[in-house]
Amino acid sequence: MERRKYDIKTIMLILILFLSNIGIMGSTVYAMVMTEMYANLEEWAINLTMALPGVIGLAACLAAGKISDKIDKKLMFVSGLILFAITGSVFGGLLAYSNVGQVVAACLNGGICYAMVSVSSIGLITDCFHNEEQRSQVMGWYNGAMAAVGAVLALLYGNLAVIKWTYAFQVNWLALVVAVLAVFFVPACPPQSAGAAGSAEKVKGEKGWANRLIPILLAFFFVSLAYMTVNTYIDLYVSGNGLGDAAFTGLLASIGTLCSFVACSAFGFTYGKLKTKITLPAYALLAVGILVLYLAPGRTTAMIVSGIMGAAWGTAYTYWFFRSTVVVPENMVGTA
Repeated sequence: MERRKYDIKTIMLILILFLSNIGIMGSTVYAMVMTEMYANLEEWAINLTMALPGVIGLAACLAAGKISDKIDKKLMFVSGLILFAITGSVFGGLLAYSNVGQVVAACLNGGICYAMVSVSSIGLITDCFHNEEQRSQVMGWYNGAMAAVGAVLALLYGNLAVIKWTYAFQVNWLALVVAVLAVFFVPACPPQSAGAAGSAEKVKGEKGWANRLIPILLAFFFVSLAYMTVNTYIDLYVSGNGLGDAAFTGLLASIGTLCSFVACSAFGFTYGKLKTKITLPAYALLAVGILVLYLAPGRTTAMIVSGIMGAAWGTAYTYWFFRSTVVVPENMVGTA
């Protein structure tokens, strides 16, 4: 397939997709304020705030995928960003001291909004970049931007939380700015017809595509379970081992996401060299990183391991999302 030209419209589209990652990374605010949450909320509410959005997000992603295959992906994209800004800033801030309110805000913000933004953004990349090599590059840049946005958010969340932990939630208003830009610069992406196909591999993969997708989903589930457990409770790790306050937690998150940015930005090159074997070193580094955090807690160790695990996670994450757009028919990309 022909490569899309990088004109002004395409550059604006890519920039907006990059910035939209606030709707995906914004829920990491909870990792920055975990210690304060334990000081102000009941334990059952905190456990639900951390766990329930993931469960809801799983169901919401499946539903959002199906819906995005039936409607204009731009509509879901803009709606998800607006809802994220409202639930993340208003609900998260005003209901910060409410047990039930914080659970509801987290489920909307980290579950439903996450699903709407992540599914539609991947669908937009797939619809707008049909050339497989170019798509892998843009997907890598997109996930790299996710890491960069996450790094900036972590610093903002962490430093604002030091002043007052509820201030951290107000950063999520930035998603509303991105939504406004998307209205003007993101093209309409109506549903693909059932017969559409983006590459020779995709045509061959239309029969039996589930056999290719299921291993990707299983890897995504188990590796995410391990990495996200560390990522979510890193503030407790920092405070429990006497390594610092919320600002240091934010620094660790920034180091991890910046290293992830580098790995994601280089994904087009590394995938071209390693192809499907690209995940093997990534999985190994994640496993070693978790072991080192357990055996040798310390500020320097935490910073080094955060960087290594961030790069490994970025590589694996980008591979899963890119590969899932290749192994399914074009009209099922959203579902995948």
